[in-house]
Amino acid sequence: MRLSFISCTIALAAICSLHGCHDVPKAASTPAPAQAKMPTEDSQALLNGMVFDQVWVIIRDTHPDPSINQGQWNDMRLEYRDRAVAATDAETFRTVLRDMLQTLGESHFAIIPNSVSGSPGASGGWSGITMQVLEGDAIVTRVAANSPAAIAGIKTGWKLISSDGDPIEPIIREFGAPRTSLERLARDQAISAFIGGRPGMSPKYLFTDSSGIGHEIVITFEDPPGQLVTMGNLPPFAAESEWSWLTDEQIKSVGGDPSKTGHIGYLRFSVWLTALSPAIDDALTAFRSADGIVIDLRSNPGGLGLMATGVAGHFLQEPTSLGTMHGRDMKIDFRTNPRTVDRAGNSIGICTCPVAILVDGHTGSTSEIFAAGLLDLHRAQPFGQTTAGAALPATTHNLKNGDVLLHAIGDFRTPSGNLVEGEGVKQQIGTPPTRGDYTSSPDCELRDALHWIARERSEGRTESKKPLESTKTP
Repeated sequence: MRLSFISCTIALAAICSLHGCHDVPKAASTPAPAQAKMPTEDSQALLNGMVFDQVWVIIRDTHPDPSINQGQWNDMRLEYRDRAVAATDAETFRTVLRDMLQTLGESHFAIIPNSVSGSPGASGGWSGITMQVLEGDAIVTRVAANSPAAIAGIKTGWKLISSDGDPIEPIIREFGAPRTSLERLARDQAISAFIGGRPGMSPKYLFTDSSGIGHEIVITFEDPPGQLVTMGNLPPFAAESEWSWLTDEQIKSVGGDPSKTGHIGYLRFSVWLTALSPAIDDALTAFRSADGIVIDLRSNPGGLGLMATGVAGHFLQEPTSLGTMHGRDMKIDFRTNPRTVDRAGNSIGICTCPVAILVDGHTGSTSEIFAAGLLDLHRAQPFGQTTAGAALPATTHNLKNGDVLLHAIGDFRTPSGNLVEGEGVKQQIGTPPTRGDYTSSPDCELRDALHWIARERSEGRTESKKPLESTKTP
């Protein structure tokens, strides 16, 4: 077992076959050795029972709520064990386990097939398109620069109608209006699977723009940008980062005013892993002279939880708690590590300018801990759609059939006691962008962040002077 703060959304992306997507390669069939015996019906049932009991016991003994043993989980064993034992193939068996795990109503519980675990192919193809459901429609909310989607001509604000002739509307209708963040996360993962593909695939999509005009677009998927990295026994996935000073032209292109925003540092990274730590630290060290900093965590599913304490240390003078993780007989305080010197040992102080964090419905886990903690401390403001609400710390466990169980081992709350799991991080200044905003601006989250930074500067508010006030516009 590997103890670490693992992102549920990373795991869900790796096993998007749960939703019937076509970007996870099938396991190659390997002939059994001549001397090996094919499993009999009895031996398969025996293995199913052993693995089912293994999963049930792990959850019983590690779930952060010890009261789970006082009825609910015992009932689940009685309800699902016979179905699991009777399963005649691996996928049917996994479905029974997943159904049982879903009764917990929490993120960070998943079964990862042995054919996917450790397979680089599980990362799938990359189109550079982000879609979110706004007012019941699947809307393009982001198109990565120089991505296959950008090259194909996709625009933000467009509504998706179909993929290779299959309409998306039934998927949205099946999920209905999500009652919880977990249901919303499942819907978003289903949509991501629906529009996904392996590198080299070229599906045809039908979109309509804000005027109702249809656009048939073919996107050819590429390998994801960045380096393949691994975390525990989860499948490898691509990690990348970028940082720069926004030019006057870039600020103007999204509706900002360079004379009011000043010198803006922009940092984006795709996952919280130590492989990206040097680049993140270099960026935030360089941004000590910035008038405002934008950290782009859109579509960042999380990663190693304690990494957030180091990054947050660039913005807080004293060791400060981002929140606390509680589990069975344990308590971990996510206390920041002030980063007041550079790698050469030179004193650089901390970043005192306004900090904006860009988020969306695919922002999860460690990204939510980071954003929620700094928001709670009045040290940053989020801009974008409500995050995934999947913030439980989790670990993985190898099962006897070769699959991997991802399971939560704790709960997390911000310093003021706010719950992130099931709630997500919400924009506090103004309101989240609408389809009209995505249609009118190439990057409306960045636009809103820059407007806020400009207002903070005009009012002379920096963190070295006074905490930011958290306000909500009706």
